[in-house]
Amino acid sequence: MSLLDPRLWGGAILALALAFGLGYGMGDLHRMREERTDALKRQVAAAKTETRQAEVTAQVADQATRAQTQIQTVFRDRILYRDREVPHEVVVRDDAACRIPGRFVGMWNSANRAELPTTAGLLDEAPSGVVLSDVEAQHEREAEAFHANAQQLKDLQDWVVRQAGIAKAQE
Repeated sequence: MSLLDPRLWGGAILALALAFGLGYGMGDLHRMREERTDALKRQVAAAKTETRQAEVTAQVADQATRAQTQIQTVFRDRILYRDREVPHEVVVRDDAACRIPGRFVGMWNSANRAELPTTAGLLDEAPSGVVLSDVEAQHEREAEAFHANAQQLKDLQDWVVRQAGIAKAQE
């Protein structure tokens, strides 16, 4: 066989093409395996992150439930404590004797609506139908709602901080 023989050159070219194709195919298979491995790693990391976030959400929800129970218990205890300390008939007698002026009721309602009271309402000295126990009960409801809202805000802030921490840990 001489160097000018076309069969030699054809075989060499065919062997080179076959080697190149085999190398390219092996590289492509390797790249596909790497991509599959990376995708599985990302799925596992996403599942772990989702699990952590669900745990944090459950913890914050549990804390919120406990806080709501504590807020309601505190206010319920305060009312019961007042009933035990002061005989009921005295409260009823004082309650009936003291009528709240109309200007106080107007200012209270304006404050609850976040408005400025009218000047005509400020001059009203006539007794209203509101008694001390009504004011106390309304104040207790508003204080309980305030504490519940404040606790919800704290829980939300805690949840956001924890979620951000989990997201940062994932990066």
